[in-house]
Amino acid sequence: MKSRDQDDPDQSDSTLFDQAMRDVKRLDHKQAVSKRVPTAPIPAPPVTPEAASEFGEELRYLRPGIQKSSLQKLRRGQFRIEATLDLHGHTSAEASVRLQHFLQESQMAGRSAVRIVHGKGHGSIGRQPVLKGKVQQLLQEFPSVLAFCSARQQDGGTGAVDVLLRKAKSVR
Repeated sequence: MKSRDQDDPDQSDSTLFDQAMRDVKRLDHKQAVSKRVPTAPIPAPPVTPEAASEFGEELRYLRPGIQKSSLQKLRRGQFRIEATLDLHGHTSAEASVRLQHFLQESQMAGRSAVRIVHGKGHGSIGRQPVLKGKVQQLLQEFPSVLAFCSARQQDGGTGAVDVLLRKAKSVR
């Protein structure tokens, strides 16, 4: 096949292609695709403000050494939530104290799954969640937290987090 001579503007790509294909014979059979019909692209669904605020904000954590199936069950709502802490209206400092107390109390009471409602931040300056990041940080630091994830949509979605706790060691 001849290469395209950049100094020869008369040789178009189609001319070069025709020259390269002149000895090729067309195969005729039933499975050959003679012409591709372009299909229209499928438009993306419209993004509503509600959907935009949910996208990419899901919390998920699994402590090393804990089975992935535990987190999957928590995400599916297969653990009975035994207590709920609502942090709406609290400052970050107040929420930290209340959360630590709630987790200690829950573990001592033998609870295995609890929910913390931190809100989505719609009432905050800039409509950004303030408590969500604080809750995530504290939960990862608390040694009795085995796993956590954003609640199912019907249980608060990204405005709440379900937490799986380690069972308290019994004192004899």
